[in-house]
Amino acid sequence: MSPDLWILVALAVLTELLTLPPLAARCTVPGGVKWIFYNRDTTLEGVPPLGGRAIRAHSNLADNLAIYAAVILVAHVTGAVNGTTQIAGIVLLIARLLHAMIYIRGIPYLRTAAFATGQVAMLVYVWQIVVHFNAH
Repeated sequence: MSPDLWILVALAVLTELLTLPPLAARCTVPGGVKWIFYNRDTTLEGVPPLGGRAIRAHSNLADNLAIYAAVILVAHVTGAVNGTTQIAGIVLLIARLLHAMIYIRGIPYLRTAAFATGQVAMLVYVWQIVVHFNAH
């Protein structure tokens, strides 16, 4: 399996792991554990702000994962992967990990910088696909 596909797997695992901080935050409030195991038809009151940020951090990565997967898979299938895409993949993975950590901690401007870094890394993948197609 190529390094680029390993990056994609790591992004998927990170997305799955990001389901845990919201659960932990909900467990801290009275009735939180019960709420987690029931149908969740009501809003759980008293969850610390960190819990809401953790939910949003997970949702943000989950929403973007399909885009990342599509671009990385197109690069892989077409043979556009190279050293540049591997570096972009590592930058993307680190940026998304930092984005989640910063988001959960509640650091606004740094969060946006981490997100933007990941998006630039994804554009590098797209650029490498374009360059590959123009060369062939």
